[in-house]
Amino acid sequence: TMAEDKPAEEAKTPDDSNLKRKKDTELVVPICYGTCAYWLGKKADEYHSHKWTVYLRGPENEDLSHVISKVVFNLHPSFKEAQRTLEKPPYEVTETGWGEFEIGITVHFSDDSGEKSVDLSAPLKLYEESADGKQEKKEQKKPVIKEKYEEMVFHEPDESFLKRVKSHKTKQAPTTEITPVLGKRDDTDELLRIATARKVVAERVSVLKAQLDALT
Repeated sequence: TMAEDKPAEEAKTPDDSNLKRKKDTELVVPICYGTCAYWLGKKADEYHSHKWTVYLRGPENEDLSHVISKVVFNLHPSFKEAQRTLEKPPYEVTETGWGEFEIGITVHFSDDSGEKSVDLSAPLKLYEESADGKQEKKEQKKPVIKEKYEEMVFHEPDESFLKRVKSHKTKQAPTTEITPVLGKRDDTDELLRIATARKVVAERVSVLKAQLDALT
């Protein structure tokens, strides 16, 4: 159903019996997600060296609530209330700590989409990496940002859902402390990679269809 990431294993398959799928159509919704960390400086202690935020946003900080119903962040079990659920933007969780770990992000889509939720993973980075890939554990005033660009692809979406999303007037999500730091992205290289991958997949599909036609 969705693009490059696996659906959540525990997610129930939505009831799509009432959906009317738009054949040979894709709806693409780009997102960015990741972490932004600041060294606490003089306020730092052994267990709280950094203040960090894990987030999910539109590439230009646009509001995604017309497509996303909620975002669930799964923090390290050592945190109180390790699972945090946000039902409206900004989709962010801010904490303090000293260690790096993988943060699970589960994206749930609006009910009328008929789509399963999708699992993503954001590695929390507190320190920059040097040219040789080794971690530089030196305190920095600049934030350490680790962000990924992803495209959520709805294959043959429900016609009503597609129409609603296409007619949606873009609006900005609420700004937060990290919004000016993240800024707007230039994903030219990433988009080229995705477009190339899609072309390869389309070519493979056409070959498979030809092979199937030959067998029937």
